Order: sequence, then structure tokens, then C-alpha cells
Amino acid sequence: MDLSLGFIVKKWLGSLLMPLNISLFFLLLSFYFGITKRPYRAAATLVPALAILLVTSNPWWVNQQLLVNERELKAPSQLVDSFDFVVVLGGGHISDPMLSPTEQLSRSSFARITKGIELSLVNPQSRLIVSGYGGSDPNSNAELMEKVARQANIPPANIITIPKAKDTEQEAAVIATYIGQRPTALVTSATHMKRALQHFNKYSSNISPVPTDYLGKEVQGEQRLYEFLPDARFIHRYDAVWHEKLGIWWQKIRTYFS
Repeated sequence: MDLSLGFIVKKWLGSLLMPLNISLFFLLLSFYFGITKRPYRAAATLVPALAILLVTSNPWWVNQQLLVNERELKAPSQLVDSFDFVVVLGGGHISDPMLSPTEQLSRSSFARITKGIELSLVNPQSRLIVSGYGGSDPNSNAELMEKVARQANIPPANIITIPKAKDTEQEAAVIATYIGQRPTALVTSATHMKRALQHFNKYSSNISPVPTDYLGKEVQGEQRLYEFLPDARFIHRYDAVWHEKLGIWWQKIRTYFS
């Protein structure tokens, strides 16, 4: 497994700066100040810890953040048959030989490849490009998505796998060598689409975003009061938004110092 120091540092920082870990850090500080009998500092670090937990677990607030993030780029009203390439970016998996390929994919990977298959069926002349790194896993995300695509009767000759690109930036650079300036549909999660487009637009001006895997929903019915109570599922959903913010800030920092 060939991992650069910069890649490892980026992954560590990305994990440590997630809201839950930031909250735990403040809680540990508060505990330390408490046992060392410094009550004002204990209270000063307890407040942000609780605030982060309460805000990022609030269903209404998180859903609003998701709607703002995910609906910034409009999804096409209908699938069109004018693409030469359909690009599906990797979204994670866990290999388990007891499970089928679809069950080994993460939620986001499954949603992405499903949309990619839909587009490929509407565009039978197109090539399907699936990407995704495996890390320490014996299989790459790209290989698993290829298996799912073949199960959906996408001809193997129409599928291109990109198994070694470690992140979105590398995926864009490698895939650009295949697509050139030809019409291309880019499929990824709605939260990830803005950042992904920033990378792909460096190489091509003929990229059409096709977001999927929406986490934020426009609630149609009346919300009950108990639906505003903290919910751990929404911490996970907000992580997706925060992860993309960190990714965009990381790009800006690298651009500034390069």
C-alpha cells in the first residue's frame, strides 16, 4: 500500500477535525480542568462541547445545512442520451466474502453506481468509468462497482476501472486522460459534487454534474415536536457536509502555499 506522508496527514486531520472528535476533545479538557479544580475553565470547555453535540444532532438544523449544500447544483430533470462517458466516483466499501458486491458497498457507493448504471443504460454508446481506492482493503472500490455494473448487464468492454486514485484530485487527473473534452456525466454524492466539479473542471469544460445520494430532504408533512430532539443519525449526516468544507479549505490552503 503506497501512501504518501501528505495523504496520511490529510486523512488524520480530516478524522480528528470531525465535529464529534472536536466535541470529545473539549469534553476531555473540561474533565481535566474539573479534576484539577479549575471550575471556570472546566465550564468554558464544557459549553462548546455540548453546543457542538446539540447543534450537529439537531434534525431540523442539519437538514437545512444539507439542503443548502446539496441543492446548490441542480440535478437534471431527466436522463439524457448524449454522453460519451459516465464517470462514477468511489464512495467506500468493506469487503466481506459472505456478502454480495452490492451489500459490500457503502450507502454512497451503492447510490452512485446505481445512478451510473441508469445513465449507462440510457447511453448505451457510452463508456462507464468507475473509480475508487481500496486502501488496506484487499479489493478496490472501483473493482466492486465494476462487479455490480456487470451484474446489471453493462458490457465488460464498456467499463473502465480506476482502482489506484486515492482521492478526488487524483481521480480527476487520471480520468481526464480518458475523457478529454468529450461529453461526460459526473456521478457522485450531492454533498461531494461541488468539490468534485472543481477538480474535473480543471481538465474539461464538458462535464455535466449528476448528483445522487441526497441526505437532505424537503419535508412535506407537518413535523412533530419530538422530531426536533437530538438524533445521532444526523451527526453522521452533518459529517458529510463538514468533510466537504474541510476538503475545500484544504484545497485553498494548498493553492495559497503552492
